[in-house]
Amino acid sequence: MAATSKKPAPGQTRGAGAGPTFDPSEFAAELAAAPDNRDLGTEVWFENDRVQVWDLSLRPGERVPFHCHDHDYFWTVTDAGRLLQRYDDGTSRVVDAAVGVTNFLTYDDGECTIHDLENVGDTFFRCVTVLLKGPRPA
Repeated sequence: MAATSKKPAPGQTRGAGAGPTFDPSEFAAELAAAPDNRDLGTEVWFENDRVQVWDLSLRPGERVPFHCHDHDYFWTVTDAGRLLQRYDDGTSRVVDAAVGVTNFLTYDDGECTIHDLENVGDTFFRCVTVLLKGPRPA
């Protein structure tokens, strides 16, 4: 099974702080499937040979399962919210994501991030995630 080899750097996402630890065995089935799960949101809005655009919409208490990031991508918050992001190593972070916050992550060959995302706030949360397909331009 692939394991997270890259996490967002501390402070990379405004409003992020350390979250509670958890027992990854509670999510064993999801974690076993995560290296092959590239569902980065709740619905694909657009896709071609260069990009894949995802809507990620979560009501309070909803979550997206553990999934894998291994291509460059960015996301932008359109509806603010408080999120819990768990990693496959039992660590987590809590993010208070404000409207307009954008994060861009890059991946070298062999790097990946496996995480879930749960809306732990009391408001609807939405962001748009854009996966960049194919090799990076030279």
